[in-house]
Amino acid sequence: MGDRWFEDFAVGERWTSPPREVTAEDLAAFTRVSGDDHPLHAGPDAILQGPFGVAVAMGLLQGLGIHGDAVLGLLDTHWAYRRPVRVGDTLALEVTIVRARRTSSGDRGVVTRAMVLRNERGETVQEGTTAAMIAARGAGPDPVGRAFGTVGWAEALSDKTDLAADLASWDGTIGLRSGDDEVHLRVYRGRVIEVARRSPRGATFVLGADAATWLELVEAADNPFMRLAMAGRFTATGDGYEYLRLTSALHRLADAAREIA
Repeated sequence: MGDRWFEDFAVGERWTSPPREVTAEDLAAFTRVSGDDHPLHAGPDAILQGPFGVAVAMGLLQGLGIHGDAVLGLLDTHWAYRRPVRVGDTLALEVTIVRARRTSSGDRGVVTRAMVLRNERGETVQEGTTAAMIAARGAGPDPVGRAFGTVGWAEALSDKTDLAADLASWDGTIGLRSGDDEVHLRVYRGRVIEVARRSPRGATFVLGADAATWLELVEAADNPFMRLAMAGRFTATGDGYEYLRLTSALHRLADAAREIA
């Protein structure tokens, strides 16, 4: 794949690595490097857990060519362990770009990757996200259609949405959050009159989800907003009554998000 700059990453891109078999040598190296000689990590049924999975994922990530000279540093990793990894398992890594945000300096950006490590049976053994600082070729501008939770995204969203039928007499502020990114839409009689990072009196309610959920929303064949909300993938904070009363308007906003993506 070669070195990639910040502009070369797009939210929604996916890759799957070639398979990699876990060997007895891996077990020995894991025990030696970690210093963990607990019986759980010895013998034919030994479990290779903890940092082993992250190390395998990073190795497979490099094999995909996603790392290169443009990578300025790794920022954070959030990892979950779902099933044991044992010698003889064959692992493959699935990678999805879920966030790409340029920094205020303009010469670099943060790219977040959702990663799923699966065994030969298709079972998820480990998963998580990792973010990296990537150098940019130029200073932008960047596409906003999948920059969930940003002012540019919300402005494009409001341009595509007619809320008059649902909110003809409503006066309030709808917050939309993607991970740590939050934006507020100030609504007056069905018209968005202001889009900002924060509103003076706060949002009436905030609809939030992680970036992977927003990505699933915009990429599904049909609008899955209600299904995702009922499954708890979207959550609301603030005035719950107003959130429920505005379900039709939120479904319309989801349609607009899908259109601009």
